Amino acid sequence: MASSSRASSLTLIRLQKLTKARCELHLSRLNEQYLAREDENDGLVKLQDDLFSASSKVAAPAQIIMKRLETNKALQTRLGDEIIAAKHDLLKAARTLDALGARLRASEKEMARSELMYQMEEYQGFLLAKSAI
Repeated sequence: MASSSRASSLTLIRLQKLTKARCELHLSRLNEQYLAREDENDGLVKLQDDLFSASSKVAAPAQIIMKRLETNKALQTRLGDEIIAAKHDLLKAARTLDALGARLRASEKEMARSELMYQMEEYQGFLLAKSAI
């Protein structure tokens, strides 16, 4: 019974590690998207500055640049919310993994303690039988 409990705990831990890795990957992708929007916004701001400079060779209308900046701002707000949720999910997965690991260690410690108690009882029985002879 203890063996099956240990095996199921190890399976749960493996699954939880996969869940944590998936959460880390999702968070990484969201951060990349957020940073890509920041880089694009920096480029658009420079493009807008160039548009109003005296030696402007930019052919893009200011309205298109402003519309894209607004779109990126809305997207960054949504990504920011998703990043917060992804961080929460990652923290939850990490805590669950820690709890499962602690439960497994406690179970293994209890099994070792039971085995030691069994061996002590065997040895005491051996000593009692030896002294009775």
